[in-house]
Parts: sequence; structure tokens; C-alpha cells
Amino acid sequence: MSYRKPSIYTFLLVGLLSFTFAYFSITYWISQKQAIHEIEELFDAQLVHSANILFNLLGESVSTIDQSSKHLPIVYHGLETMVPKPDNRSEWNALHYQRKLAYQIFNSDGKLLIKSNSAPSQSLGSQKVGLSRLTIENETWRVITYYDEDWNFWLHVAESESIREELSDELAKKTLLPGLIGLPILLLIITFIVRSGLHPLRVLATHISEREPKNLKPIRLEGMPKEITPVIWSINSLFIRLEEAIAREKKLTADAAHELRTPLSVVMLHAQNALVAKNESDRSDALKELEKGVKRVGRLLEQILTMSKVNPEIIPRTAIDLVTVSKGVVSEMAPVIYERDQEIEWQCDDESIMIEGSDFLLEILLRNLIENSSVYSPELGQIRVSALRQPESGKVVLRVEDSGPGISPEDLPKITDRFYRIQQGEGKGAGLGLALVKSIVEFHGGDLAFTHSSMGGLNVCVTLPLVNAH
Repeated sequence: MSYRKPSIYTFLLVGLLSFTFAYFSITYWISQKQAIHEIEELFDAQLVHSANILFNLLGESVSTIDQSSKHLPIVYHGLETMVPKPDNRSEWNALHYQRKLAYQIFNSDGKLLIKSNSAPSQSLGSQKVGLSRLTIENETWRVITYYDEDWNFWLHVAESESIREELSDELAKKTLLPGLIGLPILLLIITFIVRSGLHPLRVLATHISEREPKNLKPIRLEGMPKEITPVIWSINSLFIRLEEAIAREKKLTADAAHELRTPLSVVMLHAQNALVAKNESDRSDALKELEKGVKRVGRLLEQILTMSKVNPEIIPRTAIDLVTVSKGVVSEMAPVIYERDQEIEWQCDDESIMIEGSDFLLEILLRNLIENSSVYSPELGQIRVSALRQPESGKVVLRVEDSGPGISPEDLPKITDRFYRIQQGEGKGAGLGLALVKSIVEFHGGDLAFTHSSMGGLNVCVTLPLVNAH
């Protein structure tokens, strides 16, 4: 089942168009409502004004009417009798709107005395002074009613609601028409703006896709918007990390290939000696040497693989107890140390010292330091592992000391280099132990130092930050 990938271009285009349409729709609706309200007020004012004029003009005329006459009501005609054939639109509009205006005069008994030609025979209002609304024969009228106390009659002046509806519809059409005409232009403008805004992303994508796989140089694109700058910066940071990782792996691989050549040659030599041995004793000696050589190669490979994994992005960091980890490693390695006629002890006044890091890497660090101390210490030698909390600095100092010969001052700056070995002629180790220790210390954000021990040998000091240290 395939899913369509989200598109920023589509999202922006649809979002902006939807917002624009909604904005104009709401604006149009509000404007129409306000226009209708203003039209209502304007037409009501005109209606009241017209009613006042008629009320003053027709007052005395009512007194001259014979209200018992059979020829009532008197019907007054308007412009249609004065304009025989309208010539222009304004005259047509005058006739059209005049037919929507009407007035009636009733006596106090409810008899219709006077009405306009456009007024219905049914009363347009009730005997209640003021504005009202009435529907007659599916036509709604807005009515203003007056009462003349001197001549005792009711005046109803009405205006058809259709006038107001037609005017509001006409205003709505004239308001909406420019918007509809301009909508395609607006669509093109928004599309152009969105495409122009996303153009730097397309330039960046094209630049990256056209790069050679080995080209990890930083991206330098002039004139990029500031919103794209963090993306370019992040990509450049990734390129730098990748370049450093590749360079590190190349160096490690090259060094490993170089260093493995000699032990593998030795292993091959001992294997050949075992094959051509003339007696069981020579074969046994050759196989023992072969076993030592294989163990040395295995340890070298294990250290190389471990060093390649010391990466903060791969190994998680958690809160761990340094005392528990240290005790475990010392207990694990004690039988091997005792078998070599050496002694090992653990010293710490705290039951628990919490740091942040990897217990797996700390175990490797301690095993390497203890193994180095044991290898370079004589029989009956002593090894001391200790931890001292320093609350004032927010750190803990982990020490591994021995009673061996120590290291000469000229060798100290080099002992953490990869494949550097002290006493090369004796062939002790592969020269990766302290290099691995240095990588693990850096992973934990600590410091590594080498000094002379009070026991006579080397004193390795590993300073690590405590958890939540301030």
C-alpha cells in the first residue's frame, strides 16, 4: 500500500487559497450584513420623511371628503400618469420604485378614504403609531403609521421590502463581481509567491543531488534566505562529522591492517612449525605459541572493534554507579591477578558514586588499565584501584596504580597513541589499550592523566563528572 508524500508546495498553496477564500467570504458576509443594516436605516428614515410630508399635505384634504360617498376610496396616481413612455434608465427606475411605494388613509371607523394606485385594498397597518412590518399577498411591506387627532384619521405609508432586497442584492453583486474577476489573478499571484518562496529549497536539493558521493565539503550557496541557513548549517555539520568519521575509520583500518600483518605472520609461522614438527614435544611447543598468537590477534581485533563503537550517537548514556562497576571488574579480574602471583585491592569510602555514561565502556576501561598494570608488574607486584569523590569540583577521581617499573618521561606523551607499545622488543600488547582508554574517557567528558605512583609504578588518574554536579 503506497502513501502520498506530504508536499509543502501543495500545503502552502491550498492553505493560502483556502484562507484567502474564507477571508473574502467572511468579509463579504459581514459587509453585506452591515450594508443591509445601513440600507434599513436609510430607507426607514426616508419612509418616515415621506410620511411626514403626506401627513401634513393630506390633513386638510381629508376634511373635505364626503365619507358617506359611494366613490371612496379616492385613488391617487403617480409618475406613470405623468411619464407616458420612459426614455432612459433613470425614468424606468423611478417608475419601478414608485410602484413599490404606497399609502392609505383610514377614518376612525376603519373605512378607507384615500390610497395610492400602488397600495392594496387591505389595510397596510394597524391602529398603532410607529414602524411595523406586514405581509400581504406574499409581499412584505415596511409601514409607518400616524394618527391625526384633529381630523381623526390614520395614515399608513408603506414601502415594499423587495426594494431593499433588490438594492442589497445589487450591491452584493457589484461587490462580489470584482472579487470573482480577480480570483484567477489572485490564484496566479499566490502560486507565483509560493513557488518563489520554495525556490531556494529546490536549489539546495539540486545542489546536493548533483554532488559526488565523496564530496563532503561544506555547502556554500550565496543569497539563501535566513530560514534555509539552519538547514544548510545542519547539513554542513553532518558532512563534517561524516568526514571525520570516515577519516577516523580509514586511519584505524590502515593502522589495523599494518599491525595485524606481524601477528598474523607469527601465527602462520607457528602453524607451519606445528605441521613440520618431527616429534610431539616440538609440535606441542609450536601449538602453544600458536595459541598465544591467536589470542593476541583476537584481543587486537576486539580492541579495534570496541574503539570503532565508542560513539556518543550509538552508545546510550545512563546514570550508573561507579562503585558497583569497579567492584565487579576487580572481582572478575582478581583470579587472573592472583594466578600471576600478584595482588589487587579496591579502596573507596563511598558506598555509591553516581556518574552518567556507559557501564559497558567503563568495564572495558578498567579491564584495560588493570590488565596493563598486571602485564608490566613483576611477580608479587601490587595493583590498587580506588575512587575518591570531590564534591567541591563535582567530579570523581578513579585511580589504577601498580608497583611496576613505571613509564619514562619521554614515553608519557605517546602512550595513548594507537599501536604505540612500550618495550617493543618484548612484544607486550598491541598498543591499543591506552588509546581505547583515552577514547572512553573522552566519551564520558572526563580527563586522563599519568603520574608516578607512591607504589613505585604508574598512576593512571581518570577524572569523571558526577551526575547533576553543579
